[in-house]
Amino acid sequence: MKSNYLVLFSLVIIFFTACNKDDSSANDSEFVVAFKNPSTAFAETDNEKEIDLVFSNDAPQDGILVITYTETNLTYGEDYSTTPSTQSGIIEIPIVMGTIQTSFSLERLNSNPAQNDTDKSIEFSITEVNIPNGFTQGNTTNLVSFSDTASLGGSISPNLGGPNEGNQVYLDLSTQQETVVSRDKWDLAFYNGDQFRVKLNSSLFMMAAPLETTNIDAITEADVASLQSQMAFLVQGSNEFVDAPSGNLNETVIEEISINLEENKVYLIKMGSEIGTDTPETGSVAVAGADRGWKKIRVVQEDGAYKLLYADLDATTHQEITIGKDNHHDFTYFSIINENVVDVAPTKGKWDLNFTVFTEVLDLPEGGESAYGFSDYVATNVLSNTKAYQVMTEDIAYQDFTTANIDNSLYEVDQRVIGANWRDVFNGLFNERFYIIKDTDGNTYKLKFTSMVNENGVRGYPKFEYQILN
Repeated sequence: MKSNYLVLFSLVIIFFTACNKDDSSANDSEFVVAFKNPSTAFAETDNEKEIDLVFSNDAPQDGILVITYTETNLTYGEDYSTTPSTQSGIIEIPIVMGTIQTSFSLERLNSNPAQNDTDKSIEFSITEVNIPNGFTQGNTTNLVSFSDTASLGGSISPNLGGPNEGNQVYLDLSTQQETVVSRDKWDLAFYNGDQFRVKLNSSLFMMAAPLETTNIDAITEADVASLQSQMAFLVQGSNEFVDAPSGNLNETVIEEISINLEENKVYLIKMGSEIGTDTPETGSVAVAGADRGWKKIRVVQEDGAYKLLYADLDATTHQEITIGKDNHHDFTYFSIINENVVDVAPTKGKWDLNFTVFTEVLDLPEGGESAYGFSDYVATNVLSNTKAYQVMTEDIAYQDFTTANIDNSLYEVDQRVIGANWRDVFNGLFNERFYIIKDTDGNTYKLKFTSMVNENGVRGYPKFEYQILN
């Protein structure tokens, strides 16, 4: 555990001036403390934030960390409070022997200022590390904004869920807001924009194929047996049964839902795989569990809403549900398994990156293309115009990249830009590349991945650091 946190800490403070980049030359008697992130922002929906501090190594003994703060248009006890509470303008946080980090919590007692109102913020500073040879370096302050202010960056470990990667994690870079949902929570996503489009849950490896009928009750398994064998990974042509990995909404496997009822055919739905439950070998993943079977669906337009017809494959009757459009979200999500609408992604423009399992398209050695499943995938929010491009360190080092180096001509609105390109499943993290991202709010960040495993070498624990370039 200690060596892993040394890596994390070196990323937080860039480097210790008291030692060089080689961990083996560090002075083990020194105990350095820094804030994990240089800034924190309260979104309107946040009521509490945890402010994390990290150590250069395991605490050699119990001690005290002294934090002071400077308020801007805020009053302690009226606008906010902390745990531990303040005493005479300072916060004392216990350091427990053997731990590698600590934290304190900050509670917002009033709403954020309205647009164009006076900004409200607090700057916390580490002023004393009460342990022999203890000092602070790197992120010695943390600026907490109660206004709509972009995060300066920091270090984030998305909760992907370990080697089964059971979660989809939506991240907003400017607020560091993380939304975590089980990736089997939904099956179909209904677009709320000006088109009538339906998207599959590719994290479950779902597929769809159009049939030559509008009568959902007439379809049986015997009618689709030959088609089922084509809907599998590493089968030439199976890419035709999945949504375009680019995120292009005009290339969903389910055609745009027509106002003309006769144009809306029945679709055979391969429900994909349950979330895996096996424990794989260290460094590997087990994202796919039991087969989820097959369904049949038909979607039509009705009074400006979607009507979904769905049934088991051999059923002679079907269920129906009307799904209206929601102006606050890009999609409305529906679970066929649980037969209900569910909350999944944040509201429009409130996320930039989605960490997930994903269905991609591969070129086959013998020619042609096939669908295939990827773990550790990072998709960008193309519907809210999140842009990104990749930079190689042979061209410029991450630490040297500044606003002046941004090349706007390289930006792509394609959710595959990061994708699985940041890691190698056999050799681990790619260290020779990083990414430039323009988020949904127009902020520009540089971002590099720092780990794809935890301290025990277990997959499904990605980490990255990022820094604002505005």
